[in-house]
Amino acid sequence: MNTPDNREETNVCVQKNKGALEFLYGDEVHDINDASTQYHSYLTEPQLIYDFDPFGWWKSHEKKYPLIAELAKKYLSIPATSVSSERCFSTAGNVVTSKRNCLAPENVNMLVFLYQNRNLRRPASVRRI
Repeated sequence: MNTPDNREETNVCVQKNKGALEFLYGDEVHDINDASTQYHSYLTEPQLIYDFDPFGWWKSHEKKYPLIAELAKKYLSIPATSVSSERCFSTAGNVVTSKRNCLAPENVNMLVFLYQNRNLRRPASVRRI
Protein backbone atom coordinates (compact mmCIF):
# COMPACT_ATOMS: atom_id res chain seq x y z
CA MET A 1 0.00 0.00 0.00
CA ASN A 2 1.42 3.20 -1.18
CA THR A 3 -0.88 5.77 0.36
CA PRO A 4 0.08 9.42 0.83
CA ASP A 5 0.37 8.85 4.58
CA ASN A 6 2.97 6.10 4.08
CA ARG A 7 5.03 8.27 1.69
CA GLU A 8 5.29 11.02 4.28
CA GLU A 9 6.60 8.53 6.82
CA THR A 10 9.27 7.19 4.45
CA ASN A 11 10.51 10.67 3.45
CA VAL A 12 11.67 11.55 6.97
CA CYS A 13 15.03 13.35 6.87
CA VAL A 14 17.92 11.48 8.39
CA GLN A 15 20.35 13.83 10.12
CA LYS A 16 24.06 13.34 9.66
CA ASN A 17 25.96 12.45 12.83
CA LYS A 18 28.20 15.33 13.89
CA GLY A 19 31.54 15.03 15.60
CA ALA A 20 32.11 16.37 19.10
CA LEU A 21 33.70 19.63 17.91
CA GLU A 22 30.99 20.21 15.33
CA PHE A 23 28.37 19.56 18.00
CA LEU A 24 29.96 22.04 20.43
CA TYR A 25 30.91 24.77 17.97
CA GLY A 26 28.29 24.24 15.29
CA ASP A 27 29.44 23.76 11.70
CA GLU A 28 32.33 26.15 12.17
CA VAL A 29 35.48 24.55 13.67
CA HIS A 30 38.24 27.00 14.61
CA ASP A 31 41.97 26.45 14.47
CA ILE A 32 43.57 25.83 17.90
CA ASN A 33 46.40 28.24 17.01
CA ASP A 34 43.97 31.13 16.60
CA ALA A 35 44.64 33.68 19.38
CA SER A 36 41.00 34.61 19.89
CA THR A 37 39.97 30.95 20.14
CA GLN A 38 42.67 30.32 22.74
CA TYR A 39 41.65 33.42 24.68
CA HIS A 40 37.95 32.52 24.78
CA SER A 41 38.76 28.95 25.73
CA TYR A 42 41.09 30.22 28.49
CA LEU A 43 38.33 32.44 29.89
CA THR A 44 36.06 29.41 30.29
CA GLU A 45 38.61 27.66 32.54
CA PRO A 46 37.72 27.59 36.25
CA GLN A 47 39.48 30.20 38.39
CA LEU A 48 42.51 29.04 40.37
CA ILE A 49 42.43 28.98 44.14
CA TYR A 50 44.69 31.50 45.85
CA ASP A 51 47.43 29.07 46.94
CA PHE A 52 47.76 27.27 43.59
CA ASP A 53 51.03 27.66 41.66
CA PRO A 54 50.31 29.61 38.43
CA PHE A 55 53.56 28.49 36.81
CA GLY A 56 52.63 24.86 37.38
CA TRP A 57 49.22 25.49 35.85
CA TRP A 58 50.72 27.15 32.77
CA LYS A 59 53.27 24.32 32.47
CA SER A 60 50.45 21.77 32.33
CA HIS A 61 48.31 23.89 29.94
CA GLU A 62 51.13 25.06 27.67
CA LYS A 63 50.10 22.74 24.84
CA LYS A 64 46.47 23.84 25.03
CA TYR A 65 47.22 27.60 25.02
CA PRO A 66 50.65 28.06 23.41
CA LEU A 67 50.23 31.75 22.51
CA ILE A 68 48.85 32.80 25.88
CA ALA A 69 51.37 30.64 27.78
CA GLU A 70 54.22 32.53 26.13
CA LEU A 71 52.78 35.83 27.32
CA ALA A 72 52.10 34.46 30.79
CA LYS A 73 55.70 33.34 31.21
CA LYS A 74 56.93 36.75 30.13
CA TYR A 75 54.64 38.87 32.30
CA LEU A 76 54.22 36.64 35.36
CA SER A 77 57.93 36.33 35.97
CA ILE A 78 59.37 38.74 38.52
CA PRO A 79 63.04 39.72 38.53
CA ALA A 80 64.94 37.73 41.15
CA THR A 81 66.85 40.79 42.31
CA SER A 82 65.87 44.20 43.55
CA VAL A 83 68.88 45.97 42.05
CA SER A 84 66.89 48.43 39.96
CA SER A 85 64.69 49.54 42.86
CA GLU A 86 67.70 49.79 45.20
CA ARG A 87 69.50 51.88 42.60
CA CYS A 88 66.50 54.23 42.37
CA PHE A 89 66.33 54.64 46.17
CA SER A 90 70.06 55.33 46.27
CA THR A 91 69.66 58.04 43.63
CA ALA A 92 66.80 59.57 45.59
CA GLY A 93 69.00 59.55 48.71
CA ASN A 94 71.70 61.40 46.78
CA VAL A 95 69.20 63.98 45.49
CA VAL A 96 67.45 64.66 48.80
CA THR A 97 70.25 65.66 51.16
CA SER A 98 70.10 67.58 54.43
CA LYS A 99 70.62 70.83 52.50
CA ARG A 100 67.93 69.95 49.90
CA ASN A 101 65.25 68.53 52.21
CA CYS A 102 62.63 71.14 51.24
CA LEU A 103 62.34 70.03 47.61
CA ALA A 104 58.81 69.44 46.39
CA PRO A 105 58.00 65.76 45.64
CA GLU A 106 57.44 66.59 41.95
CA ASN A 107 60.93 68.11 41.75
CA VAL A 108 62.49 65.11 43.49
CA ASN A 109 60.72 62.75 41.06
CA MET A 110 61.91 64.78 38.08
CA LEU A 111 65.53 64.97 39.33
CA VAL A 112 65.61 61.21 40.00
CA PHE A 113 64.11 60.53 36.56
CA LEU A 114 66.64 62.79 34.84
CA TYR A 115 69.55 61.22 36.72
CA GLN A 116 68.41 57.67 35.97
CA ASN A 117 68.03 58.47 32.25
CA ARG A 118 71.09 60.67 31.81
CA ASN A 119 72.85 58.17 29.54
CA LEU A 120 70.07 57.94 26.98
CA ARG A 121 71.13 59.33 23.64
CA ARG A 122 69.17 61.81 21.64
CA PRO A 123 68.15 60.86 18.11
CA ALA A 124 70.45 62.28 15.45
CA SER A 125 67.74 64.69 14.25
CA VAL A 126 67.48 66.29 17.73
CA ARG A 127 71.23 66.60 18.50
CA ARG A 128 72.81 69.99 18.43
CA ILE A 129 75.75 70.60 16.14
